[in-house]
Amino acid sequence: MKTINCKSLLLLLLVTLSITVSAQTAYKGQLYVSEETFHHDGDMLRVHMKVSYDDTAVPSGESLIFTPVLKSDTIQCRLSSVVIDGDRLAKTMHRAETLRRFRRSNVAVVVKDKKAERRYFVYDTTIPYEFWMKGSSLYVQSEENTSYNVTPHHYEDRVLVTIPFDNEPISVGDIRVTSAQLLTWVQYIDPSGTDCDVMTHKGIISLYGINSKLSINKQNRMIYDTLYKDINTTIQLYGTSLNSAKITGYGSPIGNHNLNELKSMKRALSLKRYLMNNKLTASNMLDVSWIAEDWDSIQTLTSESSMNLKEAACDIMHNVPVTAGRETVLQDLYDGIPYQYMRTVLFPKVHRVAYTLVYNRKGVDAATGRLLMKQSPRSMTLTDFWNVSQSYEKGSREFNDVIDLSARIFHDNPVANINAAAVALTRKDVRSAQHYLNGLDTDPRAYNNYGLLYLLEGNTDKAEVYLRMARAAGVMQSEDVLKYIKK
Repeated sequence: MKTINCKSLLLLLLVTLSITVSAQTAYKGQLYVSEETFHHDGDMLRVHMKVSYDDTAVPSGESLIFTPVLKSDTIQCRLSSVVIDGDRLAKTMHRAETLRRFRRSNVAVVVKDKKAERRYFVYDTTIPYEFWMKGSSLYVQSEENTSYNVTPHHYEDRVLVTIPFDNEPISVGDIRVTSAQLLTWVQYIDPSGTDCDVMTHKGIISLYGINSKLSINKQNRMIYDTLYKDINTTIQLYGTSLNSAKITGYGSPIGNHNLNELKSMKRALSLKRYLMNNKLTASNMLDVSWIAEDWDSIQTLTSESSMNLKEAACDIMHNVPVTAGRETVLQDLYDGIPYQYMRTVLFPKVHRVAYTLVYNRKGVDAATGRLLMKQSPRSMTLTDFWNVSQSYEKGSREFNDVIDLSARIFHDNPVANINAAAVALTRKDVRSAQHYLNGLDTDPRAYNNYGLLYLLEGNTDKAEVYLRMARAAGVMQSEDVLKYIKK
C-alpha cells in the first residue's frame, strides 16, 4: 500500500514539475503560461496560450482579471482581458446571468485537470499587427477583484523577453534599399512661417479650498501674481514678446441663474480692471470673461464621483436645459439628496480661472541657435531648430541630432514628427519611424514618408498607395521611389 502511494505521489510530482518547468509564471508564481504561439497573418496577429493555475490561486468569492500586454521600448498594446472567477463567485454570477438572460463575454472557460489538481483555460485572440511587435516582450498584468472594501492589488510580470513567431514577418533586411537611397527619398518639411513661431502657455488657477475664502481683491492679486510670473520669465527669452492673454473664470449654479450671470459680468470686469491697473499687459492684448455656471465640468465631476444616482443626475443635466429648470429637476431627484451632495462637494470644485498666454517668437540664426541648444533648448521654436539643422550636411550625425531633439521637445507637432520619422527612415529604424508617424496617416505632408515606411516593411502595395498620393501632393522624390518599386 505504501509503495502504491509513493508511486502515485511521485507521478503527481513529475506531472507538476513538467508543467512548471515548461511554463512561465505570473501573479505571485501562481499562474503558469505555456504553449504560447504568435501567428502573423497579413495585417493581423493571432495570440494563443494556455494558462494553468492551482485550485487555491483564486479565492472562492473573488476573481482575477488576466490581461496580456505586448511592450517595446516606447510602445505597448494591451490585449483583451479575461476574468477568472473563484468557485463561489462563479456559481453566483452564473445564477445571476441565467436570471437576466445575459452572458459575460470576457469570462475564461476553465477546465479542471483532476490528475494534476490544476485548472486551465485557453487564451486566444487576434489583434491588428504592427511592425514594432516583432521583437516586443510579452507581459501579464493581473488585477485582484475582491468583494470587500479593499484596494485591489495589481501585478505585472514579464513572461517572454521576445515573442516567438511561428511564421516570421518580413524584416527590414529583406528589402534591398540602401541608406543613400533613403536619404534622397525621405521628405523634410521647413516649418518656417507656421504657428511653430508661436508659444502658448496654458494654466489653471484654483479658487477652491483656502483660495475661496480670499476676498475678491486678494483673489485678483493671486491671479495677477501667477500671470506676471509666467510673462516676466518668458519674455526674458531671446526674441520673445507677449501676443495676447485670454483669461476665463468659472463659477457654479448656486443661487438665481440671472443673478449669477450679472455677478459673473461684474467679476470679469473687476479682474480686468485690476490687471490693467497693475500694467499686466495692454488692453488690446487682454481678453477676460467669466462663465457663470460651468455645467460641463459639473457633469464630468458627477460622472466620475461615487455619488448615488449619478447616472440619473447626468441624464437630467444632458437632457434638461438650464432655462427649463435643470437645477429644480435635480433638486426633486430622490428628495434632493444627490443635489445636496453636488452642491456641497462638487459645485465648489469648478471655481477656477483658466488662462492662455500666447507669445510671439522671433527666429534666431544658426549660430545663435547652436548656443541656445546648449543653454536653453526648450526656449527655441521649431523654426529655430530647423535653421540650426540647415547649417549641417543632411544625414550627418549633427543634422540628425538636431531633428531628433526638436521632435522630443515638440512631440505633439506634426512637422517635427514627420522630420524625425525621415531621420529614422534613413537609419532603417522602422520602429521609431512608425512611432513618429502614428496618427498622421491622413496628413498629406506625411504621405511620402509613410510610403517609405511600408516599403521597408515589405508592404509594397500600401507603399505604392501612399507614394502615389504623395506624388499628387507635389512631392517630387516619390516618383523616383515608384520607379524603384516597378523595377
